[in-house]
Amino acid sequence: MNGSTAVIPVPLKMTTAFIVKEEGTILVDSGYPGSESAILGKLNELNIAPEDVRLIVLTHCHPDHAGSASILREKTGAKVLIHRLDADKLRNGTQGELHSVRFVGRILKLFFDREKTSKYPPIEPDIIIDDSFDLGEYGIRGQVISTPGHTLGSVSVILDNGDAIVGDLLIPSFLSNKPNFPFWADDLNELKKSIQKLVNYAPKRVYIAHFGGPYSLADLKEKFHV
Repeated sequence: MNGSTAVIPVPLKMTTAFIVKEEGTILVDSGYPGSESAILGKLNELNIAPEDVRLIVLTHCHPDHAGSASILREKTGAKVLIHRLDADKLRNGTQGELHSVRFVGRILKLFFDREKTSKYPPIEPDIIIDDSFDLGEYGIRGQVISTPGHTLGSVSVILDNGDAIVGDLLIPSFLSNKPNFPFWADDLNELKKSIQKLVNYAPKRVYIAHFGGPYSLADLKEKFHV
């Protein structure tokens, strides 16, 4: 493959999706239900036809990441990829229980655990992965890797150009904007292992979904001492 890889953030309501463009085009995450107009509008702005998006990678099953996957698959014809351990929640259109690991998570859980905010249109995934998935057949130099912790089936996209898109593996600290643990984690020990796994890939830029970054490798090492 020739040419450079572009990572284009698409700011959405309270979260971010990412268009990755090289020889091919993929979408990482889909936002809450109703985010399709913003994503399709960004594609149009970039002169990318909807049908040029051949793959939608969902970093995990929560509605702010998977909520518009169903309609975007319909609009683009793209295949939808998720990890096996989050696949049933995607099929049911539910985020599952939120396990707080920080005090603010216990407070926010009162709002995000409600049925209105925890449900989204269900979808049967086209591609289910376990450990990793090569993006080469979709015209992107890179791979999807398993990074469990936030949910048991969370994944990240690791690109050959040094960029990483990690969903909610990390969020910013309120005061410093430095990387921090997310508010919720199904398994905190697995989350810590996944951060170490990410560091082992030595990414140059780490894109997160919520209001921060991109972070450098040095940012991660300084915060997590890994």
